Amino acid sequence: MPMSPIPLARACALLGVDGTGARLLHLRANAVYHVPGPNLVLRLRHAPGNTAVLERSRAAVEVTAWLADHDYPTIRPAALDQPAVIDGWIVTAWHHVTSTTQVQPHPHHLARLLLQLHQTKTPVTVPSIQPLGTLRADLDIEEDQRSATGVLNPVQRAWLLERCAHLEDAYARLDPPLGYGLIHGDAHTGNLFPDQKRWVLGDWDSIAYGPHLQDFIPTMMGHRRFGRPRDRWTTFCGAYGIDPELERHRAARILRAARELRSLAAYIRSADQPEIQAELQRRVTSLIDRTSTVWRPI
Repeated sequence: MPMSPIPLARACALLGVDGTGARLLHLRANAVYHVPGPNLVLRLRHAPGNTAVLERSRAAVEVTAWLADHDYPTIRPAALDQPAVIDGWIVTAWHHVTSTTQVQPHPHHLARLLLQLHQTKTPVTVPSIQPLGTLRADLDIEEDQRSATGVLNPVQRAWLLERCAHLEDAYARLDPPLGYGLIHGDAHTGNLFPDQKRWVLGDWDSIAYGPHLQDFIPTMMGHRRFGRPRDRWTTFCGAYGIDPELERHRAARILRAARELRSLAAYIRSADQPEIQAELQRRVTSLIDRTSTVWRPI
């Protein structure tokens, strides 16, 4: 889907940051840049008029600043007036973590950080979880531009909207084990970064108040959707102190189905890229046909 050009230079100027030599690190739901002068990472999210995304970005900055001050292992936000908003883009700035280690994070590292997070009570109010993220809004935009983009056909779109309604109803009646509280919202090992002798948790864009079980779903999906060994899940559960059979609980099935659906949003927004369009079609087809097709992260 077309979007306004990424306003990196204007974002740097607004934040008072020297953007010389900025390098793109990642581009999907966010455009993520490393700015070497101040050694910051800038995250830019295109969400014109989306007050929920802005509220969540503000909560992410405030909560992580509080967590860092209380020695929780998190990426620390820069001490700037943020988030900034430019032409529908929401901009946040974070201290860049550098390390020479080649060791990869493991699910047990993630589980221990989540256990500590779930036991933490912060004075900062965070928004309630949106189980389907921005999917409904992205489907509405996609429909407006469908004749030009051809991202989804009418049958696919109708199925997704019906599935959204079903899961929203199921979530409203959710009775999850392990209760509710502060959650990261996108907890997977790809969001762990080495900082000296410890792992720190980053990418807090989905921070929320919600069921703690939500933070287990990405690791659970590793073997259910991405073809990873199930022992990564069992190791995660052992480190957190839960029974791996929790994945069979009705609440886990609902939350997993919701995350599968919400994962489509970023692919819909970037479906003008052929490899992303192909993966979007793989995921939508497997959901509609109820197959166990292995998904490929891009």
